[in-house]
Amino acid sequence: MVRTSTFLVTLAIAGCGGAPKPPQEPPQPAPIAAEPEPEPEPALDDAPMLDVVAAQPTEILLDGKPIGTTPISGRKVAPGSHEVTFVDPERGNRTMMVTLEPGDAKTVQSDPPPSLVEASGGATGDKQGEKK
Repeated sequence: MVRTSTFLVTLAIAGCGGAPKPPQEPPQPAPIAAEPEPEPEPALDDAPMLDVVAAQPTEILLDGKPIGTTPISGRKVAPGSHEVTFVDPERGNRTMMVTLEPGDAKTVQSDPPPSLVEASGGATGDKQGEKK
């Protein structure tokens, strides 16, 4: 009886682990991290430069996108043709085309056309030095 009890106790202890363990799955390889996007290349030293000036501070669009108010100097642009628009709500926008090659530096200037008062020499039309 002691032997049977010992056998049963040994069997009970061995069976405490429950059901047999399922086979282990092979380890999964670590996920490969996505490569970060490359940083944009630094601006080349020969990138064309654009200056934009006007008689009065004027909002400027470069290829349809706002880039600031005049005067604008040293604006690096891609080589090629670009539209420079001077925004003028009173007289209407003025757009000029400029073509730049690598290493170029150009200035785009726009002065509004003179008003009628400026063109006529004054509101009264009197000429200077004329005696009455």
